[in-house]
Amino acid sequence: MKVTIHQPEHFPYLGFFQKMQAADLFVILDDVQYTKNNFQNRNKFLNLNGVDEWFTVEVESKANTKLINQVAVSSNPKWRRVIVNKLQTTFKKDLSEIYNSNYLVDINLASIEFCRQALGISTPMVLSSELNIATSSSQRLADICRKLDATEYISGAGGRDYLDESIFDCKVSYFQPEVPNYYTTLQHI
Repeated sequence: MKVTIHQPEHFPYLGFFQKMQAADLFVILDDVQYTKNNFQNRNKFLNLNGVDEWFTVEVESKANTKLINQVAVSSNPKWRRVIVNKLQTTFKKDLSEIYNSNYLVDINLASIEFCRQALGISTPMVLSSELNIATSSSQRLADICRKLDATEYISGAGGRDYLDESIFDCKVSYFQPEVPNYYTTLQHI
């Protein structure tokens, strides 16, 4: 079984879904440290003027001290209205239901599921938090693969820079996405 693992990003770019489609099982790495100013709570798109525009899920203060699946979103309702309006204006899609949760991981999973359905991807998904793996770094990824009886781990291309392949019991391959540009998957569906 081919397994790939990725943190739950907010409306991930198309390469995220290409990697998902290349695997037999997609693991959402939801029980690792939240990183401020990353793609976990924001993304960008080309607006109607062809200019980069960020859309950001506002999170609680000190979110960077928590795991991704523990991060609550801000109780200020303004950020939800701003995002929904930006996306409605640019993509002509009502995505308000995606933003109904009070936790970042649930919002991100809703954005991922919306894109999976639109792209026709049915690769099963599992949350790493359900696997009860306590290790870190490459060992964590290897342990997840071991627990899932993976025959191959599909890493992102950036994994070449940090992954210790020697601790894996399965084949390790590196996925190179083929995307015309970075922009959010919404540009392509």
